[in-house]
Amino acid sequence: MKKDIHPKLNTKTTVTCACGNSFETMSTLPNIQVEICSACHPFFTGQQKYVDTEGRIEKFEKKRKIAQEKQQNPSKKKSKSKTQESSKTLKQMLKTTSTSK
Repeated sequence: MKKDIHPKLNTKTTVTCACGNSFETMSTLPNIQVEICSACHPFFTGQQKYVDTEGRIEKFEKKRKIAQEKQQNPSKKKSKSKTQESSKTLKQMLKTTSTSK
């Protein structure tokens, strides 16, 4: 390896957040200033808010409620006449239409 090409590693680098939280780590920089850290980030503090400008959550909840209602109250099965009619072949359907004319 070449000598003197790597930056100096500081074993005690202070990271300071805008909220006032600070901690030590290792870095090539002596001091680091950050805007947000794990102490003030909403995801880590549990204060995360969902921004729903288009009503997607409400739309999803409405669909889920309808699906649950359908599962609790299953609708009646289709009548047999419709299923029998749909199971006819094309030849059978053409035969019935030609005889009815």
